Amino acid sequence: MTQLDSDVSAAPTRGPLREPNFRRLWSNSVAYFIVANAQRFVFGWLVLDGLNRSESDQGLVVFALGIPAIFLTLHAGAWADRYDRRRLLIVTQVTSVGVMIGTALLISSGRATMGWVLGAAFLAGATSTIGQPVRAALIPVLVRRDQLFSAIAVNALAMTLSMILGPVIAKLVGDQFGFDGAFWFQAILLGIGLLFLLRIEIPAHGEMPGKRPIVHETIDAFRHLRDDRHLRTLFMLLTLAGLTVNPAVMVTMQAFVKEELGRESGDVAPLLAMMGIGIAISSVIVMRKGDMANKGALFQRAMMVGATMTFFIGRSTEYWQLFPLALGMGLGGGFYINMNQGLIQANTPQHMMGRVMGLYTLVQMGLLPIGALMLGLIASQAGTGNTISGAAVVGLTAVVTTYVRNTELRRLG
Repeated sequence: MTQLDSDVSAAPTRGPLREPNFRRLWSNSVAYFIVANAQRFVFGWLVLDGLNRSESDQGLVVFALGIPAIFLTLHAGAWADRYDRRRLLIVTQVTSVGVMIGTALLISSGRATMGWVLGAAFLAGATSTIGQPVRAALIPVLVRRDQLFSAIAVNALAMTLSMILGPVIAKLVGDQFGFDGAFWFQAILLGIGLLFLLRIEIPAHGEMPGKRPIVHETIDAFRHLRDDRHLRTLFMLLTLAGLTVNPAVMVTMQAFVKEELGRESGDVAPLLAMMGIGIAISSVIVMRKGDMANKGALFQRAMMVGATMTFFIGRSTEYWQLFPLALGMGLGGGFYINMNQGLIQANTPQHMMGRVMGLYTLVQMGLLPIGALMLGLIASQAGTGNTISGAAVVGLTAVVTTYVRNTELRRLG
């Protein structure tokens, strides 16, 4: 063991929120994630109930919200490894505030047609896409290595708070002040989050190689994943979840609540809140335990739980039945989120963290709109319940097969 390792091991345990700059990033992330989850809900709510459009149109607007991730995420990851990360976050968040204000003004003026909503969703998605890899790459920069999994768990709590508070508060504000009020709420919250970004101090990059085209920068990240077969398999599972289970729950379930259970699409908000409570519980467990053994097995088991809950969501015949399923989904989701991100960051060198997290964000965000559009089209023919359950079967089959056949991945971490 080196002297540095001895010093780190001997140092007293210190929670990541006691690090001032990580605390500022986390405070900003609470606002950012609340808006990110509110956006997906509010845009879908606006299309389904405000414009009285179909579930395929809802899938289209969510597709517009997420499609920038496909084209911008890899660039954003490379920028995070090269340029001023604080400035990147500030610029993207200021731009997002402008998009939310512009959308609110469109709605209040009565000009919020489907075309305008698609354009607003695209711009909102673009600003989020650029900021997300920067945020993820900063976590291991602002905390010590022995704090990493706790810091990721704390960050997952921020995402959890957003799942609980984002759709619920947006629904309450929308009920009181209309759809335009829901977008004003998002603009104000992002503005509050900016105050924390203005105070954050981020270490400068180390010595960087000469500037190269983005494609060459990204190839390095692909090679890192290609050469680590465990991370390669992990990314394959994440990709499959991004096309099946994730969009089934985050998007198609909203149409399912309206079309097959006879409720308003806005009634999905309490279900997302219940899911968030589950994520909070399991994230606190991860945060308290810190560096857990067999993280690969925990990740795969969590994915199995999520896929199973998703299957039964599609088979539900009463609204109340969705609440325990959403809670179970969340309990598995906390381990799913913390284990996969922690394994990736713990096995990625710092100088390419932005690019690898760009690929991670592409899988997490960029595939969601593709999956939502695909499932929306299938749902228009097969029904939303059958589509949700079918997506769950695909995801569950893949992860069970991997779990049985790849014993080394179970022991990873």
